[in-house]
Amino acid sequence: MGKPPFHLLLTCAGRKVSLVNQFRQAFDDLDIDGRIIGVDSSSHSAVLSVCDKSYIIPRCDHPAYVPTLLDVCERHRVQLLLPLIDVDLLVLAEHRARFREAGTVAMVSSLPVVSICRDKETTARFFEDNNIPTVSNLAIEDVRNGDVPYPVFIKPANGSGSQHAYKVQNREELDFFLRYVPRPMLQEFATGQEYTVDVLCDLDRRVINAVPRRRLEVRAGEISKGVTCKDWRIIRATVDLANKLGGVGPLTVQCFVSDDADASVRFTEINPRVGGGLPLSVAAGANYPKQIIRMALGQSITPYIGDFADEFYMFRYEEGVYVPGASLQDIPQCRAA
Repeated sequence: MGKPPFHLLLTCAGRKVSLVNQFRQAFDDLDIDGRIIGVDSSSHSAVLSVCDKSYIIPRCDHPAYVPTLLDVCERHRVQLLLPLIDVDLLVLAEHRARFREAGTVAMVSSLPVVSICRDKETTARFFEDNNIPTVSNLAIEDVRNGDVPYPVFIKPANGSGSQHAYKVQNREELDFFLRYVPRPMLQEFATGQEYTVDVLCDLDRRVINAVPRRRLEVRAGEISKGVTCKDWRIIRATVDLANKLGGVGPLTVQCFVSDDADASVRFTEINPRVGGGLPLSVAAGANYPKQIIRMALGQSITPYIGDFADEFYMFRYEEGVYVPGASLQDIPQCRAA
């Protein structure tokens, strides 16, 4: 008797090859005949070149996006769909029930939760309404009039991946960035040590684990060197946040720990998807790919909060995926009628 089959679909596949390899290891650990299907709007995706099956599909803002994903899910009997970046979270959350009807678990939070996280102004209101410590939002005119001291922080209200997020030192920089940053919002400039927390919640919105990590070096907006930190102040505060949010699947939470005597934790962002540095947390013992697969199979997951290796380091290096042009041309286009 052969191994049971399992098909995983990764959307907006991009370059997260390390995560693909960790899912493959999870298939082996669970003794499953796993297959990974990658989809992207461009053939120039490292992940597409290492998946078992790949498709070029319309962009997520195209009317055919969801029908095309559903077609792929039905064609390959996909049990689990996992988004890898922010861009399609809202549309996937809106259509979770359609994927469920097709027999696919779309590992994405509900539309209200995703809406809270994808709009940074709404995230700030969620923090305030739920007594979650955070940084202060600033009125643009107050900063312009000198009522708030510099530096301040500017970012897009609907931003992603630290794009267009800047420290603003003076009025001249403020005027420039207000013109340059799309849909800008201003916040107090947070001081202290920044942490990213990789959170996993099950399908019943219970927190399974939360792994804080420090970014030691960032390249192209993504962590290249990092270390896990078993700081229970951060873990407990993040679990409280996640319980109040009610998310499903992976969450990536940003916070700062102040340098003063009370070492307070203040949160700045929530991204309801896997983080770019998740492979570090997985390597440190928080085996999220294995737990996510088990969730899709309907198995109950026992929370294991704090079960990971402390001070576990990751040092990324450049590694290429080498593909002849003919292979890229062979990736089929897929678009539902």
